[in-house]
Amino acid sequence: MVVLSRVASLGPLTAWLLSNGAKMNGCEIQWLGGAMGAGLIATEDLPAGAAACSVPRKLLLSSSSGLSDPDLGELLEALSPFLEDDANLYDASQGLISLQLLYAAAQVQRGEPTRWEPYVNSLVGVEVNSPVLWPRPLRNSLLAGTSLLADARELRGNTAQEFRRIRSALRSSGEGAWLAKLGLDPSAAPCPLSGGATSGVERWLLAQSLVRSRAYFVLGDE
Repeated sequence: MVVLSRVASLGPLTAWLLSNGAKMNGCEIQWLGGAMGAGLIATEDLPAGAAACSVPRKLLLSSSSGLSDPDLGELLEALSPFLEDDANLYDASQGLISLQLLYAAAQVQRGEPTRWEPYVNSLVGVEVNSPVLWPRPLRNSLLAGTSLLADARELRGNTAQEFRRIRSALRSSGEGAWLAKLGLDPSAAPCPLSGGATSGVERWLLAQSLVRSRAYFVLGDE
C-alpha cells in the first residue's frame, strides 16, 4: 500500500515542480522499485553538457526558506541555538530543514494547506535504510567489529540529545504546543512521516535521516 501511494504521488510531484518553474529536458521521474525508490530517468539521448533538470530555489527546503516562513520563522530563529553542535562542527541548517519537513508533513496529516504537500506525499512511508534507525540488536550484529558501530551510536546519541534540547526549550518557554504542530508529540497523532506510533525521538531521527540522505549545499544558500 505504501509503495502504491508513493508511485501515485509522482505525477502530482512532477506537475508541482513544472508549474513552479522546474525544467525537465529529456527526462522524467519514474518509480525504480525496491530500495531505490523514485529517480530521474533519461527518456532520450542527451548531448554532453546538457542540463537535464533544473529546480528553482523557491522549491528548496533550506535555512533561508525556514527563517523567512511567516508561520515558522520566529520559532526556528529561537530554536537555532539548540540545533548547533560545535563539537562536531554542525551548524543549525540541517535541524532547521528537518523541522520544516516535519511541520509540512504534520500539516498534510491534519488536512491543512501547505505548498510542500506534493513533495511530502512523495516521502511519506519512505524507507530510510540507515544504521541510526536500525533496531539495536541488528545494528550491533551487522556492524560488529567496524568503526561504523561507534559512529552510528554517537550520531544516534547526539541526535536524541538534540531532540531533548528542542523539547525542553519549547516547554520551558511555554511553547510546548508546538511539539504537536511539528508532529513530534506521540500523544497527539502518529508520526506524519512514517504513519507509525513512534516516540518523539524516533520521529526526529527519521526526519534528520531523510534530510541527511537528500541534502546538499547550494552556493548562496543553506
